[in-house]
Amino acid sequence: MKVIYSADKSIRVEIEKESDRPYYSMQYYGDYCIEEYLKEGACNIEEFCNFVDKNLVNKKMNLNNKVQGCAAFTASNIEGDILFGRNMDCECAIPMCIQLNDNDNYKSLAFLTMDELDWDENTYDTLETDAKLTLAAPYSPKDGVNEHGLAVACLTDAHAKYPQHNKVTLFDETLPRLILNKSKTVDEAIQLVDKFNLFYIIAPLHFLVADANGDSAVIEFENGKMAIIKKNKNYQVVTNFTLFNNPNHEGFGKDRYENIDSELEKRHGIISENDALELLKKNVIPGDEQWSAVYNLTKRSVLITFSGEYNNVYKYEV
Repeated sequence: MKVIYSADKSIRVEIEKESDRPYYSMQYYGDYCIEEYLKEGACNIEEFCNFVDKNLVNKKMNLNNKVQGCAAFTASNIEGDILFGRNMDCECAIPMCIQLNDNDNYKSLAFLTMDELDWDENTYDTLETDAKLTLAAPYSPKDGVNEHGLAVACLTDAHAKYPQHNKVTLFDETLPRLILNKSKTVDEAIQLVDKFNLFYIIAPLHFLVADANGDSAVIEFENGKMAIIKKNKNYQVVTNFTLFNNPNHEGFGKDRYENIDSELEKRHGIISENDALELLKKNVIPGDEQWSAVYNLTKRSVLITFSGEYNNVYKYEV
């Protein structure tokens, strides 16, 4: 285990290497200034980086974000547990499971890619001398679940147009953290998102949210307005095209969407966690597969595989 301790910030981070391949888990203790961020916001990436520099890392931040060609779905298993499946597909990633020990927000576990925070495959070995941007890790989860069984995943939606009203503006990649910290249900997540403007640096996003009650929705942004697509079956699917006002599902990820939708339709939305992992495996973008995760929102747990190594299944619990 490696420990990063920031005395002036009163932050302690414990990181374990989970495999010979670069997969890691993190326990994060201390105040990462999320409340200040939600008050101040950031209108562009320079402002966001300046906020993190000032409050957490004390060094020039250089985010390395990328387009995410992902897929996600909701379903249930035969016992009635609510499932949330998610492929994270992008060019490269250094996966990290992060759990925050924050008494002011809901407990959660989430996954992020540390290469966006300046990590490379050798960073773990030199953390004592150069922690890179590790202390900023809470801000950029790609997917996760909290103690109430509320899950979220972000996916690229290149045609989205974010609102620009008289509200605080946030970096869109930080929205999953806000949702995990403060939402128990899908409706609470929607109300929360509606309080903010967003900006992006590579491509805009849309978000799948689901809760342990079985509710789910895709949060999208059409012509500067938030659009909500609630599930109309006992499952829901999303990839990388705008769902709102797009009945023919035209756009990038149409094939993956229709493959997953067809399989869940045949199963009437009921699938085991192992079969859900297999369904994800069959619908990755070849060469871009970084992780495939099946969250059990009823049990607040996740089964996950990394880098296409489907025989090595890891389990985490909130």
